[in-house]
Amino acid sequence: MEIKSIGFALAPDNVPAFLLDWELTKRCNLDCSYCPTGREGGHDNTTQHPPIDECLKTISFMYEYVDLYMQHKKPSQRKVILNVYGGESLFHPDIVQILEECRNRYRPYAEKWELTITTTTNAVINKNIWKKIIPLIDEFTVSYHAENLPKQEKLFFENLLEIKKSNKRVKCVIMMHNDPGLWPKSIATVDFCESNSIRYIRKPFDNPKLPYTTEQFDYLKNSWDLKNTVAKEATVSICEGRACCGGRKLSLNNDLKSSITFVSKQGFRGWYCSVNWFFLFVQQLTGNVYTNKDCRMSFDGKVAPLGNMDHSEIILANLRNQLTKNSMPIIQCAKNECLCGYCAPKAERIEDFKELIGRNVVTDVIRYE
Repeated sequence: MEIKSIGFALAPDNVPAFLLDWELTKRCNLDCSYCPTGREGGHDNTTQHPPIDECLKTISFMYEYVDLYMQHKKPSQRKVILNVYGGESLFHPDIVQILEECRNRYRPYAEKWELTITTTTNAVINKNIWKKIIPLIDEFTVSYHAENLPKQEKLFFENLLEIKKSNKRVKCVIMMHNDPGLWPKSIATVDFCESNSIRYIRKPFDNPKLPYTTEQFDYLKNSWDLKNTVAKEATVSICEGRACCGGRKLSLNNDLKSSITFVSKQGFRGWYCSVNWFFLFVQQLTGNVYTNKDCRMSFDGKVAPLGNMDHSEIILANLRNQLTKNSMPIIQCAKNECLCGYCAPKAERIEDFKELIGRNVVTDVIRYE
């Protein structure tokens, strides 16, 4: 099938939320070989944790920013997810106060849109802190990394079960390690989740320099909804397409009855994309604010930040002006690869984009010229 557009599948459990991705800190208590380091990498353990006052300012900014978008979402779509992550966000020394303020500063917006506070964590957290954190989080995304010490491995599974016991929503993202010595640990974690009725996703490496064996890749393909044997046989590389990071169901070519979890296409250069209507990424260490943590497309066709937290009022003023004057531009992709943000409705033709975005947004604020 020639793919011309990607949208959200029509299903009661598939209502899209606006994701506020907040990279609270770059420091991490793990040092996985496949996680890039440095300020633009997954972690940077040479830096200090950002100070608490700057973190609290960011919470207020994110809520004010997303509130402007929520005013132009259809009522059923006014859902926001705040994902606090890192590095390892729960490793921040002020994490309890930060999470408390995430709740406190939401109160003025509680009648306008629904908020879910989540975290992406490796769950290798001291049990005393862990017990204080659990009541402050609505939903956990717990990532399993096979490159850990026996003590860390034990703590991971104990903390995962503690979430389950607390009746909090939890999803385990299992990094499927391609190393023959570590692949069995990833498989064992799949078995652990199944035996304990914990929702999980098998997450392959996005890096083509970390290839899977034929047997490993066949295992991964069997976990994707490729619909038929021909599609499974045709998909021979992780670089050929992508599943949504969160397991979201997608539809192709405006066919709302289609519902798939893997799309055999990668790269949407020149396509019209709604990523700004569903994502915001704030990198606390640098202060940079982007539409999305991976795509980072701006409105002028460049990969660039929307601005910096040092001048957050300018970002808000620009957005308010675009929405008030019905001049919200459409992002056109300038990249050859799409990672996070893959699920944002997008189309090769502007006519198809209009139809897709109209299901989620009151579109009179969008400038289509």
